[in-house]
Amino acid sequence: MRKHQDIVKRLLFTMMILFVYALGQQIMLPGFDITLAKRIMSKNSLLQMFGLTTGGQMNLPSLLTLGLGPYMTSMIVWQAIASLDIRAINNLSVRQSGLVQRIVTLALATLQGVVTAYYLQDAIKPLYLISDNINLAFPVAVLILVAGAMFAMTIGNENASHGFGGTVALIIPGILMSLPHSFLYGYGSTRLKLNPTNITIGVFITVAVLISGILVYRAERRIPVQRPSLESTFSDSYLPLPLLAAGAMPFMFSNMLFVLPQQVVTAFGYQYTGAGQYIINQINYNHWPGIIAYGLIVLFLGFAFGLINLSPTKLARQLKERGDYVYHTTPGDATEELIMYHFFRLSLIGDLYLLLIGVVPLALGMFINSAQNYSMYLGGIFITGQECQWSGQKLYGSAECVWLSLKFTHYQIFYQRLILFNVP
Repeated sequence: MRKHQDIVKRLLFTMMILFVYALGQQIMLPGFDITLAKRIMSKNSLLQMFGLTTGGQMNLPSLLTLGLGPYMTSMIVWQAIASLDIRAINNLSVRQSGLVQRIVTLALATLQGVVTAYYLQDAIKPLYLISDNINLAFPVAVLILVAGAMFAMTIGNENASHGFGGTVALIIPGILMSLPHSFLYGYGSTRLKLNPTNITIGVFITVAVLISGILVYRAERRIPVQRPSLESTFSDSYLPLPLLAAGAMPFMFSNMLFVLPQQVVTAFGYQYTGAGQYIINQINYNHWPGIIAYGLIVLFLGFAFGLINLSPTKLARQLKERGDYVYHTTPGDATEELIMYHFFRLSLIGDLYLLLIGVVPLALGMFINSAQNYSMYLGGIFITGQECQWSGQKLYGSAECVWLSLKFTHYQIFYQRLILFNVP
């Protein structure tokens, strides 16, 4: 009974957080020409992609325009630094680590706030408080944007502590609300007709991706580990290596990287040159050079984020320090090489799955009208499903079962049957 009451309390707390977050997205920044700002922001596909994956409000200049963007970026930066296994970083306490992450978030929020305000400077009305020669509109806009980003980080952390879904709960509603538009319009080239045939195909593909996404997310390679320090006669110790260590991160950032060259070309005024025209016309979702480039970006991010999340160097060192070792493998460098070997094999399979749901629809779109719409749509489905699975596991504490497989319980037997790559 208490467990169910705790779940209800967490859900109610999350609903309150989401309401506050949605309310903050409707508070317009003072001193802006809203109509002009909306027109400017609607022309920037990079901002739209960034807002979609970070919970920002990139179609209107609001208090939470930046959303969780700075916080998510800082987490990636910090995780990349931690994966380097630097002793000074490893020795930081939880409080010190949190403080450093907040400082990095503040710095990134300031940088993104300056860039956003600069992009919208034509829509900012002058603000003179002290002298007619000193226009404070720009710094005030940056200050409000930064304050909104730090507020989003704060309520996201509160939800992680007292609610359901962690910080990602703030971006899931936005992604869910964008799914119908993604299904109908994709990247904006062709509108999908809502006839019985297309609806049936859409439902079938959606269910297939949800089920396969669950299997891919749960799949892992279990490497037997000897743990001399653990006395147990009823459990097997193993090192779990996920099939897709990168999770949904490649889909969350691949589109932003893909449209970045076009934005750079336009920003520097090279859109009328030969090279600029080629980038704009060919490096998009409707031409083979763009499709190939997008696929390479997905592959790169799949390996990069997977390597950051898994951190083989740090993992091998921790095994050695605890006195644990992989069977028939020397602790240290040999163990790290073994982990890297399995990581690359698993990531190759996992990244091929990402290509299947994210890039293959683009290729089919060259021959079948509206097929490319499924690229953005299925990416959103995979992000939502993966984050919801992660949130559910965190809520019920099933992450505690990852390291030790307790075979005498029925729950663990059922859980093992969901694993695709299980080493006995």
